[in-house]
Parts: sequence; structure tokens; C-alpha cells
Amino acid sequence: MRTRLLSIGAVTGLVTAVVTGVALTGGADAGAGAGAAGGDGAAVIPAAAVAGPAGKAGDVDGDGYDDLAVGAPDAAVKGHAKAGYVALTFGTTSGIKVSRHQGLTQSHTGVPGTPEAGDRFGSALALGDMDGDGHADLVVGASGEAIGDVKGAGSVTVVFGSPTGLSNKAIAFHAPTVTARQGFGGRLALGDYNHDGLQDLAVVDGTKVDLVLGAKNLRSTPTPKITRLSPPGGGAGTRGISSGDVNGDGYDDLVTVAYVDDPADEGTLGVLPGSASGLKSTPLGRNIGLPFADYKAVVGDINADGKDDVVIDTGFSDGPDDYLLRTFPGSASGLDAAGAVVWDGGPHQGTAARLADVNGDGHADLLIGDPGANDGDGFSNAGALTVVPGGANWLNSAKARSLSLDTKGVVGVAETGDLFGSALAPGDYNGDGTADLAVGARGKWRGTGAVSVLYGGGDGPTGDGSILFGPDSFGYEAVKASFGAALAG
Repeated sequence: MRTRLLSIGAVTGLVTAVVTGVALTGGADAGAGAGAAGGDGAAVIPAAAVAGPAGKAGDVDGDGYDDLAVGAPDAAVKGHAKAGYVALTFGTTSGIKVSRHQGLTQSHTGVPGTPEAGDRFGSALALGDMDGDGHADLVVGASGEAIGDVKGAGSVTVVFGSPTGLSNKAIAFHAPTVTARQGFGGRLALGDYNHDGLQDLAVVDGTKVDLVLGAKNLRSTPTPKITRLSPPGGGAGTRGISSGDVNGDGYDDLVTVAYVDDPADEGTLGVLPGSASGLKSTPLGRNIGLPFADYKAVVGDINADGKDDVVIDTGFSDGPDDYLLRTFPGSASGLDAAGAVVWDGGPHQGTAARLADVNGDGHADLLIGDPGANDGDGFSNAGALTVVPGGANWLNSAKARSLSLDTKGVVGVAETGDLFGSALAPGDYNGDGTADLAVGARGKWRGTGAVSVLYGGGDGPTGDGSILFGPDSFGYEAVKASFGAALAG
């Protein structure tokens, strides 16, 4: 059986609650708003002891387990349509437990701003320790936020972590030059670009990338210093950014995909290198030309040589076949274009979403999300996820396998419009040293949205112990919210 939680008409401020009366079962989907469960950004840092020192990338409360942030950007807050909220749930020795959670909106004390229609607070998320106190901080993009009279300019909020989870201390900022419908905050990346042990934040700002360095006093800096950089080959726009140490020098670098005039014409894959002063403006190595700009570039160390590699991919069926999925090895001089590894498998659906070691062998594995996939019965847009193991000889297409809400052992049932795979967040949620995987299904239950958590092991993520939950597991109303549209772990 499943006991439904109390629903509320709109999310109001920060909610910290211990939820009881929820029977977690491995049964089938129970319809709109149901939160069924069965059982309880890169390579994962080894797990710390429960009471030991913090240091895990996504550990907000410092207990040694990664925590999971879920964005619901289309949710109404205090009657304001699509104002958006974020829910944070905590990792434990048995994985994610929805019984302990926090909710966050712009009406929470200490968070600058107020909920307004169309803010889409939670449209992008990241977790990392930006002030060096041992607790991961939550970075929240609100891509629809109006700045003064400039609609859709966008903003970013950093909510600082603490031993009890998210604190009442936060800062918010927007682009140095606000532009209507720029969507600032819709694309984020964290990385330690100056190698000082603090996470730094890069934000796409139209034709530029804006950089905010982590600092011990960041929480007392209401308006942080922003450095603007031009991505390699850019001029008209930036499509995406990812962080990783491409040349193995200990400084994280920023991988960008940008375009000069029209993203449908051509794009450029490039790397802005990290340094003691942050990101340099001069690209690392040679830039790589792309037939067009709508590529997703994901970063991770596939061959375990200490240098992060880059995989580019696009779901466009009209792109050149040899560019549908290609790996560029990292090297001391930047991306190795001459040594690029072409995908040796058959045609695949979906788009490369993340590189993370989900089988614990020390090699980053490729995670391909395909929210538009049909299920076995032909239901459209049910969604699926493909895991391609990495190794010394790069990605092993022969051992690629797919998971969906219809996979044996995975809690839930695939239905039309689920959009399973629309967001992914690797994280060590049970502290066993192997990455687990949170998968967003933002269309589940007619747009309410849901999140599936799959636990990693020697064979990668499986359905063993998986859970599926929606906003009503946190006491939020089960209405169209796109819960799971953004994830961070």
C-alpha cells in the first residue's frame, strides 16, 4: 500500500520536515502524483566515514553522504505560476531517504528576491563547496527571473550548506549587463579553476561566460565579483559548458561549445584552462570545429590516465554520422583532435548527458539520456537511459545497456510522456564509494514530474533498491511542476 502525503496548494518558503506515514513499496505506478519506492557532474570521491570529515562534492550537511537536489521550475509558489522551487533530500547508509528533506523557494528567509510568475527558480542546479567550510552549497538558476523591468534576464542564487542542511544564508546575482530573455542561470558549471580547494562557478551569459570564484567570505559578499570571458570560437552565443581537468595539471578547465553566427551552421569545441588566477582567456590547445553548435560536451576520465576526456554528442539525425558520438582524449596540450575516438557501435538515440564511474572500476562511463524514447509497448516519450562502460580502450559499445521504468527491478511503469532521462545526477548517495544515479522524469504523472534513483555496483546501476518519488513525497501538491527537470547530486 502507499499512504498519500498531505498536499498543499502552493509551496511557501523553506520547509524542513520529517515525513511519516509513507509505506514504500515496489509496486506499479499508482497514477498522478504517486511517489512509489522500493527499499530505502565526474569520478566519485571516495566515501568519508559518517561522522568523519566532509569533502564529498554534493554533501550539504557534511555527514559523508552525497545529497540530492531536485528542481521543479514549473511549479506555482504562493499563486505565482512557474515561480519554481527546489527540494533537497539527504543521502544515508541505505541511500536517498525522502523522509528527511528541505524545500526552498525565493520566499525563504535569507534568500534574496521574491517568487514571481515565470521566474523558473530551479531551472538549473549545482552542488559544491564554494566557501570552503566543508559543506556543499546549492547553486540555483532562475532562468526566467525579471531584473527590474527586464523580463527573462535570469539570476543565480547560492544557498550555503551547514550541519543541518541548507542554511538561512544566501546570495544572489545576475549578469553584469541584463538582457531580456537571456536566461542567465539556465546553464551552470562548478569546478576548482584556481586550485585553491574551493569550487568556482561558471554561468553562460549569452555570448560570454561569467566566472565567480569561490571564497571563504563568499557568504558575506552580497555582490560577488564577476569576470567575463569569451568562449573559444564564440561571438553569437554559447550552447553549453562543462568542467574537468583536461590537461592533468591539477586545475579544472572549462569546456565550451560556442558559435559565431547561427548554431545551425557551425560551432566550436574549445577549452578555457584553469590557472592560479582562475580561468585564462587564451584557449588551451587547438579549438575543434563542429558542423553545428547544438552539441552536448561531457567531461570525465574514461581511460583513467589522470586527464579528463570530452565526449560530444547530438540527437540530431541529420548530423554527420561520424560526429554523432566522438571522444576527444585529454592531453597535456589540450584536447587531442588527431587522436579522436569515433563511436564503434550502431546508431543510438538520445544525447550524451554525463560521464561518471557508475561501476566502480576507476573509468568514467558514458550516460546517454533519451527522454523521447518509446517504451516496449510503443508509448511515446516514455524515456530511457543508456549506460556505456568506459575502460582503458575507451567506450565499450558492445556492453552498452539501457534502463527505463520498464526495466526489471526498476520501480515504476513507463507511460506516455514520462520523459525519463530528461535530467541525470550521479552521486554517492549511500556512501559505498560507487556512483549512484538520480534520473529525472519531468513529464511523469501528466507533468507533475518524478525522480528515479538507481544504485551503482560492479555491473553499473540496476533496479536493486531503486526508488521513485514525486513532489507529494515532500508534501507538495501533485500538479504540473516538472519536478525532476533539473538535478544535482
